[in-house]
Amino acid sequence: MSDIEFKIPPINSAAARDAERAEYLDVRMRMEGCDEPSIGRALLLVAELHGMSRIAQACGVSVVTLRRQLNGTRPLYLETVLGVMRAMNLQLRVEDRVTAD
Repeated sequence: MSDIEFKIPPINSAAARDAERAEYLDVRMRMEGCDEPSIGRALLLVAELHGMSRIAQACGVSVVTLRRQLNGTRPLYLETVLGVMRAMNLQLRVEDRVTAD
């Protein structure tokens, strides 16, 4: 056995849940048919698991308004997307798209 110690968070830890949420959103946003409604629904699901009232408060909107923006009954603004991501301690990154030549 080497001297390298791997820090794997316990399955039920906050760090593990945060990593799962980030992975879920990352996979959703990388899907071929990713569009505004699918991003909104993915954020809605993760926000519900994280706590809608806390996220809505961090975004400066009501729970009803946030839910309507994320489920597509009201326009989804970039400000809302970024606010939800920040409230869940996540960040949005941009990378080169890999294409087959």
